[in-house]
Amino acid sequence: MTRLTLLALAVATSGASAEPKDPAALAPPSAAAPTGEFGQSRQGGAGLDLVRSAFLAPRHLAFTLRGGFFRTPQLTQEAGTDEYRMVDFAVTFSPLPWLEIAARLHNGNLEQSASPQGHYFLQNDFGLRAKGTYLLADGALALAGELYLRLPPPIWTSLSGVSPGFGALLSYDFSRHGAPLVFHANASFYLDNSAAFDDGTGDRSREYTLQITTFNQVRAGAALEGRLHVARVGIRPFLEYAVDVPLGGGAPPMRLVPGVRVMPWLGLYVDGLVEIGLTRPSSENVAVVPPWMVQFAFGWQLDVDPRAGPVEKVVVEKEKLVAEAPKTATVAGVVVDSATRKPVPDAVIQIPGRNRILADADGRFQVPEVALGPFKVVATKQGYEPREAAGVVEAGKPLVLSAALTPLPPEPPKPMTVRGAVLSEADKAVVATVAAPSASLSQKTHGNGEFSFTVPAGELTVEAAAAGFLTQGRRITGQPGDTVVVDFVLKAVPKQTLVVLKKEKIEIKKQLHFATGKDVILPDSGPLLDEIASTILANQKLKMIRIEGHTDDQGDDAYNLELSERRAGSVVRALLERGVEASRMKAVGFGETKPLESNKKPAGRAKNRRVEFMIEEQE
Repeated sequence: MTRLTLLALAVATSGASAEPKDPAALAPPSAAAPTGEFGQSRQGGAGLDLVRSAFLAPRHLAFTLRGGFFRTPQLTQEAGTDEYRMVDFAVTFSPLPWLEIAARLHNGNLEQSASPQGHYFLQNDFGLRAKGTYLLADGALALAGELYLRLPPPIWTSLSGVSPGFGALLSYDFSRHGAPLVFHANASFYLDNSAAFDDGTGDRSREYTLQITTFNQVRAGAALEGRLHVARVGIRPFLEYAVDVPLGGGAPPMRLVPGVRVMPWLGLYVDGLVEIGLTRPSSENVAVVPPWMVQFAFGWQLDVDPRAGPVEKVVVEKEKLVAEAPKTATVAGVVVDSATRKPVPDAVIQIPGRNRILADADGRFQVPEVALGPFKVVATKQGYEPREAAGVVEAGKPLVLSAALTPLPPEPPKPMTVRGAVLSEADKAVVATVAAPSASLSQKTHGNGEFSFTVPAGELTVEAAAAGFLTQGRRITGQPGDTVVVDFVLKAVPKQTLVVLKKEKIEIKKQLHFATGKDVILPDSGPLLDEIASTILANQKLKMIRIEGHTDDQGDDAYNLELSERRAGSVVRALLERGVEASRMKAVGFGETKPLESNKKPAGRAKNRRVEFMIEEQE
């Protein structure tokens, strides 16, 4: 049933009565000519994003779903990337021409790879707001007072986290002066008790997600809003400025918000905006401000038509109401891959003002009974960029559209997470530097000795170094998305060092011991191998170490050469297990060809049976 038909029915049911009564006559003197608002602010109640309106829409009910996102490096931590997503649901109800009640449910989610926990979320953070409005200057000026309560999730078990606030609002409509503009100004005091549900860790990632601050605040803001119409679509561009002044120190968080509100259909509104952070507070007890946050909001408001403006008195004659069927035509199209030009099956065809349809297996689609004039569709398919196809529908001429979808690049593989702890042999936490040299990554452990970071999946070496301890390394392997746990137990540097780094070699003051005639390293050589590995790991300038195996002249020459090669290889494998990268070592056997002393005496033969560590390449 068309709008014109509805008006005719209204006239018919009213008989010969006079024009409808002015709704303003039912309002109290303070709201004799209320200005109807449309849409909700982020904080709940009529308004834009951070700035609220002193006007309200009498006897209305509104629902809003809002989403926000930002991704920026090193916001809440000194390293890593902060990726934040929020979803708000708000309801506003105006039971009286001068009273407005609003409720807001907030959910936030933060991913911070460098933070101890890595993932933080706030669920069902609840806010309640009440506003009373008084109109002046024949309804052009609105003054309002409001009360606010933040009831965070701990409210279900404790009242200590409840944060109240109160404030004043002012709005002025310049339309009486011929300008389609409305100005809004807010000022409020907020008693912040959010610290009552902090866990005391001082983790800024957690504090940002849970919206925890220490100081009470004075919040102020101003906004200028345009009120335009294009055909029957309401468009409201706006610009906001908001500042939160902490009563206790630190730079005040400030934001600039450009945005637009579009009202395409009766009762529906869509917001798009960007919150731009103008300051980055340095105080640990003042909320951080992201450099940007994109937001979109979708809402529906009952019993308000923002496009129609003031209700006009329409006089129609019932016998002249003739419903003419609009002229239509059929639109057909095909969705193809832009690279291969092959059809894209089952693509989703989005049509403004209509339900979505699905393309056939050959990529073709058809839209019947399309009104004459400009027409467009948006074709989407998982793995492709959305593409718009547009044309003009003419009478008697079917419109054929083609949408060529561009494939999206493949998603990069997920990294793996490496976490663990660094302890001493006394089982105490050690403040150490944990590094993955091949990934160019290094970080300090936390006070409890724990560490966590993300690196590309695959095989790599992780090292732990601390003053007074031997450097240790581990070889690890992980698949995309895996979490690999690596714990280090560091050994103290021995009082008498057995390893000395010289210009051309790593000199050892005690020889490695092997089983007689074999390449098996005896257990008593474990501490010496630990010290050798620590020396190599702690000196990244050592690019290539030649590990030489030598024997005495007892036995067959060929056997001695082969035994020396196997013993050098065993040492390489032992150092690989201790985290030394394979690219920094090579094993060479010389057999009995390079004796240090004569093999005629047992003492000389013992010195000739040795392993040496020669520096072939260094920076």
